[in-house]
Amino acid sequence: MSSTMESIQEHYDDLRNKVGEYTGRDEPDGRNPGIGRSESLVTYAAAIGATFVARHLLEAVWQATLDRDPPKNPTSREVAWRDALLWGAASGAVVGLARIASRRASSGAYRSWRA
Repeated sequence: MSSTMESIQEHYDDLRNKVGEYTGRDEPDGRNPGIGRSESLVTYAAAIGATFVARHLLEAVWQATLDRDPPKNPTSREVAWRDALLWGAASGAVVGLARIASRRASSGAYRSWRA
């Protein structure tokens, strides 16, 4: 059993080293490498703003498309399953994409400003 674990560990180390060679990065330390507190704060604020804007735009599109307000509480029994699932999928996807895009864009802008 011990030799199997050692073999797995060796294989893992070899694979990790190959990935490091291909990507030019060392082993991650559990944080986002190269991102300082200031940059993190800027990207976090941008993500909050983008989330707010995306959610309001999605609500406006929902209302314009379906001629009714989006569900305030999709888990309520008064909301149809179709509406609850559609709202959950749409809002999750749109807000998630907005957060990722805003964080990447603000991080790039911050880095070019600092350079």
